[in-house]
Amino acid sequence: MSRILVLYGSTYGQTQRVAARIAEEVEREGHSVDLVWGYQSPDDLRLSQYDGIVVAASVLMGRHQPYIREFARRNAEQLNGMPSAFVSVCGAASGDPPRAQSYIDRFLLETGWWRPTVTRSFSGAVAYTRYSPLLRWWLKRISRSQGLPTDTSRDWDFTEWEQVERFARQFAATVSKAPRHSMARSVA
Repeated sequence: MSRILVLYGSTYGQTQRVAARIAEEVEREGHSVDLVWGYQSPDDLRLSQYDGIVVAASVLMGRHQPYIREFARRNAEQLNGMPSAFVSVCGAASGDPPRAQSYIDRFLLETGWWRPTVTRSFSGAVAYTRYSPLLRWWLKRISRSQGLPTDTSRDWDFTEWEQVERFARQFAATVSKAPRHSMARSVA
């Protein structure tokens, strides 16, 4: 059994749900998982304790959470020494894949030299009920222009949950096949 860290950044809660689903599926595959919100990650978090790491972040206004970007920048060497994944939760994932990929590319460029084993982008949600009035109005306009739901009395979930689960199973298999003598174990 491998130990896997799923660290996430979430502003309105959808990426937290995606990260939790990844963690659940990886546990079903027989691994031990720690699910950690990157904004409040413990000071004593040691990546050398893990055999693989999934980092998930959401896109808001074209950018991922700064604390996730800083985590990846600070830990790039260890992340590169083990199976690692970057998951981007983005409204553009299903309707504009090149744009969704550009957000991932920018994030990785900003982190320095982290090169995840795999990257994935999943559609997120429109959480109208959690937005400020101005953000709700702005996203309603964008949704209308793209033919998406504009009923602001509820939230809309667009995440491809079966694909999230498939990704988690594939990542779990990748960690299972990886040698246990990774660089991450030798770096304290």
